Amino acid sequence: MVNQFFNNKIRYVPDDKVWGVPEYWATPGELIACGAGDCEDSAIAKYFTLVESGVDEDCLKIVCARLLDTGQAHMTLFYQDSFVLDNLIGKILTTEERSDLLPVLGFNRRGVWLFTQGEPKMLTRHPSKLKRWRKLLARIKQERDG
Repeated sequence: MVNQFFNNKIRYVPDDKVWGVPEYWATPGELIACGAGDCEDSAIAKYFTLVESGVDEDCLKIVCARLLDTGQAHMTLFYQDSFVLDNLIGKILTTEERSDLLPVLGFNRRGVWLFTQGEPKMLTRHPSKLKRWRKLLARIKQERDG
């Protein structure tokens, strides 16, 4: 339901058109208020919505990937490293079914993983080393604290 909600309600619009900058990671609140965003905005919103709904964070990774047909960078959400929640394809597919997607790096609030031959290997338990992620988490905290 979460995947379907965001895929149906959020229009794909690049960051420069929505936020006026080449790269911006929107908070879920910003995304919903705007009604438009790009792949990372959708992946982030799905992640936080699922966590708030009670899904164990250890089951979720926001994944930076490469689309094999175009070479373009793409961000999506993995559930248990086996299922892909994506704004490009409405249906949740397995990682095996998504042969068009090469996962590179995954992260959540508990760590950062490098994908090697499709398998995630822990890089660090300090995801705050990812600058955009750290800034996003600070903005989310600020939204919640008022």
